[in-house]
Amino acid sequence: MEDFISSLPDGLLFHIISLLPFESAIQTIFLSTRWRFLWNLPLVQHGTKEDVPSAVSGFIANFDEHNPTRNTRRFRFHFGEYGLLSAILAPNNKLHLHFSAENMQNPTHFSWQIELNNPQNLSDHQPTPCTFFVKTLNLTSVNHLSSEAVSCMVSKFVLLENLNIIGCHGLESMSIDSDTKLLSLTIFDCPHLKSLHIRSYKLRTFLYRGKFPWFLPEFHFNLGNAMLDSRQGPAFNTFKICDFDRVLLTIKNSEILTLCKWTFEIDHNSYVMPNATKCSKQVRRCTKLQHLKVVKLEGFDNQDNEILLIERLRDIIAIEPLILSTSDGICLRNFIRVPSLDSHHPKVSHSLVSQEMYSYKFVQVKHNNQLCPKHGHMISS
Repeated sequence: MEDFISSLPDGLLFHIISLLPFESAIQTIFLSTRWRFLWNLPLVQHGTKEDVPSAVSGFIANFDEHNPTRNTRRFRFHFGEYGLLSAILAPNNKLHLHFSAENMQNPTHFSWQIELNNPQNLSDHQPTPCTFFVKTLNLTSVNHLSSEAVSCMVSKFVLLENLNIIGCHGLESMSIDSDTKLLSLTIFDCPHLKSLHIRSYKLRTFLYRGKFPWFLPEFHFNLGNAMLDSRQGPAFNTFKICDFDRVLLTIKNSEILTLCKWTFEIDHNSYVMPNATKCSKQVRRCTKLQHLKVVKLEGFDNQDNEILLIERLRDIIAIEPLILSTSDGICLRNFIRVPSLDSHHPKVSHSLVSQEMYSYKFVQVKHNNQLCPKHGHMISS
């Protein structure tokens, strides 16, 4: 039987769908590719970069999941000569904003300031549907042309709890200010970022991947989950050990902690320095990790480096944690310290801080669910 309905104009098809109950209307996506295309058809608009905030707010405010003529989850906004914004409304109050990428080889550098859920800034704004909608915001490829418009738009999302910033080339300096609700912040792959200022006393999750910037936290966050993946090293040549102090204060109470490579690389030469004993005493006076229960070591080149790192960790951990090691990310080995007088286990290494001799052995873990907590602290090499 020939399908005459699917060849009708979009407007007429939308009218047909609008006459059906939502439960029946949604089933039309199974009729043909034409109907599926109709449900996924993006809304397209044109304007200037100054129009971006109002365009996105209007797109969100007009969204109605149960109205087939207003349930478009995709939005494309063309601005300027080459600017393009792709927006997607995802389930669970998530908004994805992807901007057209600038020349990654030679981007224009810029500074970016974001103020979130600030009641003082919102006092002059009347509530709109968009201010009650977005709780998770993913920003990808924001550049010097779009950063100001994005800041203006984000300031109206008063219920925003999770902010993810990804792949912003040219971004050199960033400041994030949240008085109330920001709980989670993720910054990935912004290769030019050198300075990061964060003011958010309720922040619980902070995930960072990229060259390590000059980190300026205004509060010592009570983080539950922290990740610092700076295996490319620092973002500036004048980095000193004291520049890492504020970071240590923010992660000291973390329940889930992931550190990758550069942030903990072992300097073998430091162990033969004349002031090594003095440095060890200073380490013991520092605040220890009070809540660290599990350590997972992953990706180390050799067993000796694993042992050296474990010995360093024992000086800053308040309680004896469960230590797991894996070379392939799948098979786990339990790392156990045994008395050096035990002849059944070969002596592998010795503590360079305390000069006490220890032996170690690895025990293969057969059932991961019997180990302990749901998440372990991870240190990757």
